[in-house]
Amino acid sequence: MPQPIIVIDGIEPLSLTGVRQSVGPLHTLLRECILDGRLAPGTVLSQVALARQLGVSRTPVREALRMLQEEGFVEAEPNQRMRVAGLDPSALDADYSMRITLECLALTMTLDGFGSRVEREAEAQLAAMHRAARAKDGEGWFVAHREYHRLLTAGAGEPLRRQLEALADRSVRYIRITQQLDPESWPRAGDTEHPAILDAVIAGDRDAAVSRLAHHLERTALNVLGQQAPGYRPQAVPRAMALVGAGPSPWGPGQGRGTGPLGPDERS
Repeated sequence: MPQPIIVIDGIEPLSLTGVRQSVGPLHTLLRECILDGRLAPGTVLSQVALARQLGVSRTPVREALRMLQEEGFVEAEPNQRMRVAGLDPSALDADYSMRITLECLALTMTLDGFGSRVEREAEAQLAAMHRAARAKDGEGWFVAHREYHRLLTAGAGEPLRRQLEALADRSVRYIRITQQLDPESWPRAGDTEHPAILDAVIAGDRDAAVSRLAHHLERTALNVLGQQAPGYRPQAVPRAMALVGAGPSPWGPGQGRGTGPLGPDERS
């Protein structure tokens, strides 16, 4: 049975002039729709249908879809159509192995300049994540989560930060897919892990900060793979963990601020 061509709910025609001026905004819009789930994995995208709905010609739509294909967000289909890419376990494995390696590197580059102002900003993002989780505000949680991780890696140079942003965007898709299956549990581990990472950063404990961040990313990758591709055996993530010297998992009963006397209820 052919896949339906989905019309994007809530999207109005764009007021754009000229092909060159249209490509950037179209690429941004379609990318956001893929990342936030409005365009679900497997959705077939017709250039004709998208151009009609968005009020533009097919040329900028074709170019925007080509850019998304290069980024791995869509895959080519016959008849000039594209399909929103599904979950590829080997790609997830590779993405998270790169995140573990590069984000831990960026974290070490940030530690020396992590002053009181940045500490307060990171604390504010932790509180925002917890409030959003209690309110079941998924979008608010993802915004605060992205900013929290950005603060942890802000000391890295711009080229490295750009790579981390691209990897984080692809990671968000995987997390959202899993969140739909188990919407109640997605923020729980972060209530412990995120504050514990920050504690190590504030203390200037490089080894603990790297270990906690690496295990945090590893847990997310393994959880998504376990739900979405239970038969897949990760190859890259374990090697990345060994490469950064993550050591044994620090997450045990009662560990981390999120479960202690300064848990999230007191920090909100």
